[in-house]
Amino acid sequence: MIFDWIQYAVLLSFIRFINIFPFKISVQVLRGMGLLLYLFDSRHRKTALSNLRASFPEKHDTEITGVAKDVFKNIGSIVAEMARVLKDGNKWLEKAVIYEGMENLTGAIKKGNGALIMTGHIGNWEIGALAGKDYKLNFVVRTLDNRFLNKIIYKIRTTFNSGVIEKKNAVREILRCLKRNELVAILMDQNTSRDEGVFVDFFGRKACTTPVIATLAMRTGAPVLPIFAIREGTGKIKIIVGEAIEVIPSGDYQEDIERYTAVFTGIIESVIRKYPDQWLWLHRRWKTKP
Repeated sequence: MIFDWIQYAVLLSFIRFINIFPFKISVQVLRGMGLLLYLFDSRHRKTALSNLRASFPEKHDTEITGVAKDVFKNIGSIVAEMARVLKDGNKWLEKAVIYEGMENLTGAIKKGNGALIMTGHIGNWEIGALAGKDYKLNFVVRTLDNRFLNKIIYKIRTTFNSGVIEKKNAVREILRCLKRNELVAILMDQNTSRDEGVFVDFFGRKACTTPVIATLAMRTGAPVLPIFAIREGTGKIKIIVGEAIEVIPSGDYQEDIERYTAVFTGIIESVIRKYPDQWLWLHRRWKTKP
């Protein structure tokens, strides 16, 4: 408990300190800290480099190293941006966020079944959780072990017409949100245990992947929208809304779940290939083996 409170106090003090500076300076400082993390956190550095080499065998090792460094710098940018959200709230978001493809979201919502947002840990996914614009967006998250830190994260995540759904026992609340014609966003690009996932291709290798979006879409008829929050420069995030995907049952439930989970994963891969320096390569995505 005491250690949790110390972590909270240190983080809150750091956020207040970094927000003293102009935003561009705080970004530079935190990107520099991200580079230091790359240099000194050997475990995550090795994971990132290994993942990148396996996923981009055509790239020279110098290029792989450059991308890996940028991944850690991107984490620094995320921290700077979320600190600024905590300070300035909607005022900062309205200046920082631009939208592309909002007609896809509007069209999906008009059908009245809500919409499932399929996304991943790319760009600044936390900004994506805030940027529902004129619609209520609910983000499925895992509660942090430190309840004090959880208070800070919760405050950030509910800044801009957003709600939080705890991952544990989330299905009932997700169904309620969809019934109210709201948006529910789920990150589906991380490793999943064998008993909870299905294996689909991801960068040429089998990756155990959550089928929850395909399952919910089959159950509710809600369309699935690919949405990604891509960084387009310092303090500029573009929310890209892809075309809605209608999940149509074929009569073979298990085959449908695997097929649509593979489709969603393929979309995530295509976005990562465009912005490899913005994805979380330091995660052990292929930890669970077939």
